[in-house]
Amino acid sequence: MMVNSLISAYVKVTERWNHIISLTNDIIKPRVKANLLMSLLLIRWNAATKKMYMTGAWHEYLMIYKYKENKCFNIKSGWVAIGMVKDIHKLIKEQEISFEENDVIILYSDGITEAINKPARDGTEAMFGEEKLMRAVEEAPLVWWIKTARSIFKHISMQLSKFMGYKFIQLDDITLVTVQYKSEK
Repeated sequence: MMVNSLISAYVKVTERWNHIISLTNDIIKPRVKANLLMSLLLIRWNAATKKMYMTGAWHEYLMIYKYKENKCFNIKSGWVAIGMVKDIHKLIKEQEISFEENDVIILYSDGITEAINKPARDGTEAMFGEEKLMRAVEEAPLVWWIKTARSIFKHISMQLSKFMGYKFIQLDDITLVTVQYKSEK
């Protein structure tokens, strides 16, 4: 809640999202236990320039399905988490992301990639992982002539459920968000 409150406040006074994460870390680091870290990924759409920006703090990859290539790509989000070190101002970077019409961004928590295929951990289980996630994106059905954010979301959900089975014990949160760039036509 502290991180959410700080980011919500800082976003009102600056558009430099790397600065927002760094300022948030300045407040959080001295107030939490050394072993408490938080990863996050912020994306920002500039409607005037039609550009997407990403700033990450040690989170999962940003996954993007590129319509023109009919392929899914991973983009590393950052190398340091909130609460990891005292000063992260020089470590957090904002980067522009190529995001074109009909592209889909897939945001997900590690509860998806680290989901296991057995009800209990016994050493023989497997994780869903990034490769299966990317394959689920690429194999999502077309709606008319394109993959949509909804068709990708549904296909990932079905593939993950099949992989985990119905008697699984969920060990972590599962968060999945898909965002598609649609023209204003």
